[in-house]
Amino acid sequence: MADTAERRARVERLLEAARVLERAESTAGRRLRARLLETTGLSSAGIELALTHALETRVADPELDALISCTPEAPRAHVLLSSNVFVAALRAIAIGLASSAHLQVRASRRDPALAEALHALTPGSFELTNELSPAPGERVWAYGTDATLSQLQATLPRGVWLHAHGAGFAAVVVDASEWDSHDARAIALDTALFDQQGCLSPRVVCVQGNPDQARIVASALATELQTLAQELPPGEKSAAQQAEARRNRDAAAYAFELFDAGEGWVSCSSELVIPPSERNLHVIDTTDAAAALAPFAAHLTCIAANTLALRDALQRRFVGARLVALGDQQRPPLDGPVDRRRGTQGELLT
Repeated sequence: MADTAERRARVERLLEAARVLERAESTAGRRLRARLLETTGLSSAGIELALTHALETRVADPELDALISCTPEAPRAHVLLSSNVFVAALRAIAIGLASSAHLQVRASRRDPALAEALHALTPGSFELTNELSPAPGERVWAYGTDATLSQLQATLPRGVWLHAHGAGFAAVVVDASEWDSHDARAIALDTALFDQQGCLSPRVVCVQGNPDQARIVASALATELQTLAQELPPGEKSAAQQAEARRNRDAAAYAFELFDAGEGWVSCSSELVIPPSERNLHVIDTTDAAAALAPFAAHLTCIAANTLALRDALQRRFVGARLVALGDQQRPPLDGPVDRRRGTQGELLT
């Protein structure tokens, strides 16, 4: 097994490549941006903000130490990437390199851009492959839909360790008595990034307060999302996607109080539902946000709250979720997997 310095050096080399790609003025950075316009479905503004706001290129020593210490070593490691959030490839590959000097990566067929760019800048660091071939004793970090991960598990040999990171979403909890005019902007930005396609994207906002306070929050969120639709326009939708978005809006308008939010909408009620991921949010009023979110605990990857007391209380109830301040959901520290839910630590297949 490698010593810590060697494992750290492998990850740091990858991060140095990411810093090159982050810079719009670098040749590699320009090429990546052009490629991402083809592969992600995001607007150029959305891509630029993702690269400068959410790509984990500045990593404090304690964070890197934590990533290495929590990553089990293996004779060979394998990473299966998804296409929802393109910057996620950096963290996934970093974890793979922390695990082994021998790393296979299968990039998303729809969006291989960042993995390919990192591979080009770090020759020999990892292998890009169309098919993963893990053997007993090796580890696989896999990201995707629950159906994809179930299919993958069925194909893996016994003795492989599988770290499965499936579907999830994020939530926001606000104490209405501490609501600030800047909070809506922070929540809206985390919603608009990646067009709300990732597991760190908030979908529901629990307002600990009365219905009138929930409506105030919903209205403020809708206003900020309208503004962001101009500053950070969403990617283009196909005719089928546009039709589906209209159907979803009509259904929400029938069932809930609805606030227009540009390309999306904000609904409001006393019942917790999960809206579709099209820059849409659902706001509820509640006296106990933890109880309201409890039925969705297995799917919650991240919860943002507007007070430290709320974050501490929610962390005790949702031990598998990251608890962060408002506006930090799309940029968690690079201290290990984003997703800490049960099962992601690795399962030995028998």
